Amino acid sequence: MIQINNLTKTYGNAQIFDDTSFTFPNSGLVCLLGASGSGKSTLLNMLAGFDSDYSGDISVSGTSISKMNADELCTYRRDNVGFIFQNYHLLSGYTVLENIMLHCELNSLDEQNNVENAMELLNRLGLSEKAHEKIENLSGGQKQRVAIARALISNPSIILADEPTGALDRRNSTEMMTLLKEIAKDRLVIVITHDKKICEFADDVISIVHAKIVGKDAILQKEQAGVQSLKMNGAVKVASFKRGVKNFKVHFKRYMAVSLAISIGIFCFMLSLSSGNMLQQSIEDFKGKNTAYNNGYIKTEDEEKVLDLLESDERLENVYVQLKITDVQLTMGDNNETMTEKYPMPKATESMSYGTMPKKEANEIALSPSLAKKFASSISDLVGKEITLTYDNQTYKLTVSGIYNAGYDDFFVSSDVEQAFYAGEDEPVYSISYDVKDFEDIVSVSEMLQENKMDSKNASNEVGALQDTFKSLSRLFLTISILILAIGLFISSVLLVKLQNSRYKELGLLAALGFNKSTIQKMIMSENVLLSAMAAVFNAVLFGGAYFIGKIFEVAISISPLQMFVSIAVTGIVVVIISIIASYKLINTEPAVALRK
Repeated sequence: MIQINNLTKTYGNAQIFDDTSFTFPNSGLVCLLGASGSGKSTLLNMLAGFDSDYSGDISVSGTSISKMNADELCTYRRDNVGFIFQNYHLLSGYTVLENIMLHCELNSLDEQNNVENAMELLNRLGLSEKAHEKIENLSGGQKQRVAIARALISNPSIILADEPTGALDRRNSTEMMTLLKEIAKDRLVIVITHDKKICEFADDVISIVHAKIVGKDAILQKEQAGVQSLKMNGAVKVASFKRGVKNFKVHFKRYMAVSLAISIGIFCFMLSLSSGNMLQQSIEDFKGKNTAYNNGYIKTEDEEKVLDLLESDERLENVYVQLKITDVQLTMGDNNETMTEKYPMPKATESMSYGTMPKKEANEIALSPSLAKKFASSISDLVGKEITLTYDNQTYKLTVSGIYNAGYDDFFVSSDVEQAFYAGEDEPVYSISYDVKDFEDIVSVSEMLQENKMDSKNASNEVGALQDTFKSLSRLFLTISILILAIGLFISSVLLVKLQNSRYKELGLLAALGFNKSTIQKMIMSENVLLSAMAAVFNAVLFGGAYFIGKIFEVAISISPLQMFVSIAVTGIVVVIISIIASYKLINTEPAVALRK
């Protein structure tokens, strides 16, 4: 059945096997006796195809397993080897029947036949009534019987049992060895043990002495008659996604904790960005209410030089000269006021009591308080009302846009209306007005004028201070957002790594049963996709809840649909990336190492 030829194995400087050869029988119970560290588990790992790092050859039914690649070794284990472990290695959260059926996913029989075979085994082992019981509810002896049923379900020609009675009391140990003795009548059962009492059930006892495998019964070395060929059946398509869904359900609470941590982290990050959005909106509202901040005013006698400079600057628009005008009449209802002289004044240096300064091409007017009181006792009531301005036999219907803080009778009108005043006038130029197109350019335009020794009345100092404040707040919000996101990602990564670290034995078991690396990767990826979807759903729910609470308590949450979509998508992507990183070591750990963790 199993033939070992010239086997040599070392661990560092330790010689485990030194050019040893041995032949196991076709059937029977063989105990491998020895103390811890003698090389028993090493031999078992090599017979199972977990360890191929040795010289020499191991053949099973006339076929060398030493030259097989990883996938071929999975097929070898799937079709020829059954495993029984000291700690059972049964999957918690699964029923007895589900644990046995795990191996059946790798054969070509339909589900009904597999269930019938499993139930027959359970009946034989006295566990038929426990078929649908969760594995964690069973006693140690019952768990080991389930492990035997799982090992036998594929009808292997070899059973490898690693300390199968180590976790059992003497009575259960005796029952277990009696079962294995019965099973060994038509197959080879190799039992690793350090208990000499167990060896009483063996057909032969072997040990490792001076790096050689030594058997008590020499006839075992010669028994080769009737050797069957090694079974290496074709690949069976495994429902990796279905297995991933099952695992996801079993580990649902842990996965939920991970997805919540990630979702909350990204949600808080987006809320911080929302604060930044609200700040940006406040900036935009400020710009809208303080349109005069874009205006500049230069009082000059050398208008040609100033005009040439201003009109050549692409950052500026609406550049025009201003003149002194006389006999301007304002009428509202029965009230009529005449201003004998009206001098151009700088807009940007005035602060508003109510409303805004007139916008260009808006047919608007802003009044000083003293002038406004001549039309209404409550000057704030004037905002939005219509007033008629008459100048040079031209009548203009204007809307009061605001009241500004000047200590004398005066007004400002929309720039297009003001320029209409000057059409045909022959007065000397009093000043020049200009508008900066972009709020962000106000300071740089003022600096350019200062370099050209032009005294401009503008709001560059106020705008510069505001911009510095806005930038500081934006950096603060961004820093807080990144910190919150980093904390969320760190917590979720720790939880996910902890979850994956708890699954080494599970994946080691799957590899032992014959699941190849590709199938295990697909299963893990299926779980990662489900985790990603859960995290995205939690993220969407958090946003929905935030908007709902915001509506109830009238709290503005400024997150655009695009940002929300990106947040949900990023949540899913981040989960997949973290999961791949967390599971990389898990997937690439050798089965024997994984089973020992």
